[in-house]
Formats: sequence, structure tokens, C-alpha cells
Amino acid sequence: MESRSHSSRAQLALDEGGEAMLVVGTNLRLGHATDAGADIPLWGDLGEHVLEFTLEESFHGGARWCIRGPGGPSDPDLGQDAEVPIGSGGGVRLTQPGTASAAGVLELSGSLDAEGARRVLLVPPGAGGSVRMGCTPDCHLLWKGMTPESHVELTVEEEEGGLTLHLRCAEGLRVPGGELETHWAGPFPPCERVEIHLGDPDSTASPCALCLSPGSHPTIDSGPA
Repeated sequence: MESRSHSSRAQLALDEGGEAMLVVGTNLRLGHATDAGADIPLWGDLGEHVLEFTLEESFHGGARWCIRGPGGPSDPDLGQDAEVPIGSGGGVRLTQPGTASAAGVLELSGSLDAEGARRVLLVPPGAGGSVRMGCTPDCHLLWKGMTPESHVELTVEEEEGGLTLHLRCAEGLRVPGGELETHWAGPFPPCERVEIHLGDPDSTASPCALCLSPGSHPTIDSGPA
């Protein structure tokens, strides 16, 4: 799959799990937020540093995210779990929490941020790129359900020429004022802010809201006219 544009990203906020930028694709370019070609746009001092994130398939290891410099495939893989320095006083660290999912988590440090978030979720389209929310080690974001094994699953599927985001939660989910369901679907990226309440409202667990918002376009101050 080719690198996707900014139209395939959104901002996600979870009461317990914090904020994250959600980026869909399998070949993603990290750059400054003012760079129109950046799939992962970051604010901060990046210097001239550009990174390429590519999802590569391995017969033995499954799908794995690789990090390389601007040279692409000709550059060595910088690896997961260790921080890669960027600019002055910042860096990124890539992990894949679960072997059952190809989704990756990019943690930001120093002055870097992704539209206010300090975490970027790298999500391949399809069931194999599911983002899990829960308390177990294979989860990408923290969510506390009724039991330690409870989880919410987020996937982005290619359907009828577009992308659709799916949320599934066995304990139930609902939009404000709506009926309790176990599945919700909507276009990705969302056209406007969407709020979804997770879990059964009649349970003893604390209520939790997940919010999705469209990714914003960078604003560049060109100075006095």
C-alpha cells in the first residue's frame, strides 16, 4: 500500500488511556507538521530528520514495523524498543505490544508532539491491524473494564472505496443518548467529533468515554502582509 495523506489520520482521546494520533497505512513518513508530505506530522524541533515507517511481513515473525532514515529501504532498520533521537532533545520509541496485531505504538519524548498527543498509533487497515484497549500487556491503550481481561477492539477497514472505523466491546458501547450495543462503525477519518461511551452504564465500573476528532491542518504564520 502506498503512503496515505493526512486525510487518513484522526485524534483519539480515551479517559483512562490518554490521547493519541491515529494514523492508517503501511508505509508512513514522519516529518514536521508544516510538511504537506508528512503522514505522521509532528510539532517540535525535528531538524532535518525524516523517518520512514514500513510494515514488513516475515514468514516466521509475522508483520513488523521497521524504522529507516530518508534513504528508505537502502537504510538500515533502526529497530524497535529503543529511542531514536530526533532534532535537539527529542526522540521516538516504537513498540508492538502484541504479536496478534500489526498495530504499533510510537512514543514521543522531549519537545515533540502530535497535535497535542505524545503517542502515535500506527494502524494497518484490516483486521490484522487491530488496536486493543484494556489492561493486559498486549494492549495499545489503557482501559479498565469489568474484569482484567476486558478489552475494546478498534479496526479500520477498507470498504466501498473508503475507510470505516469499527469499535467492538463485549461489555457494550453507545453514543450519548443511544442504545447499548457491542459494535459501532463510522467513516474514517470522522467529519466531526464523535463521543462513544464504553462499558455497561449499569455496571459498577467507572464510566469511560472515547472521543474521535478529525486531524487538523497545520497553520503557518507567514508574518506581516
